[in-house]
Amino acid sequence: MFIIKIKKSVLITCLGVIFGVLSMYFAFSKIAFLEVSYVRYSLIFLLLAGICDMFDGKVARMCKRNEYDKQFGIQIDSLADTVSFVCLPVVIMLSLGMDTIISIIGFVLFILCGVLRLAHFNVIAVTDEPVKYYSGLPVTTTAFIFPILGLFHGVISESNFETIYLVATYIIAFLFILNIKVPKLKGKAYVIVPIISIILVILLLVIR
Repeated sequence: MFIIKIKKSVLITCLGVIFGVLSMYFAFSKIAFLEVSYVRYSLIFLLLAGICDMFDGKVARMCKRNEYDKQFGIQIDSLADTVSFVCLPVVIMLSLGMDTIISIIGFVLFILCGVLRLAHFNVIAVTDEPVKYYSGLPVTTTAFIFPILGLFHGVISESNFETIYLVATYIIAFLFILNIKVPKLKGKAYVIVPIISIILVILLLVIR
């Protein structure tokens, strides 16, 4: 009936996309609960999408897959990353009213560099062996960088907060395509990062 069948090897990736869409919903609707800014909710779902990306490859390799499934996993992972970690941060910043010329230039560079980095990764990706190092800053890091910076939202002035986000946007865009090796998370990081993420979620909800 459909051209593809959603297999369990990509379910976590799909869940990450759902979290990304929910983040966009809060950014566009600007709905807030319990006096917590809608921005904080958007950032929480961005963070959850990042957690999904952290584990989707690990789970996929535990599943029985044919060559099509492996290639499909690579492509859907990059497409999901484009939505959640390249376009979504820009959507959140636009929801804050960041629409100056220098902001738009930053957003264009951010998305362009992010897409270029993902295309590079797809070309060199090895389906059977997980990589030990990433070339350039992984786009997934935006799922953690922006929520951490988001702790300042409402604490400092809106103009200062927007400046911090804009500077981070330019720096991250540059790091996406910089020829540096970034070690891939492994071992205890799969326990430590989720714990830190839970703490970050709590802080995003309680810090005013």
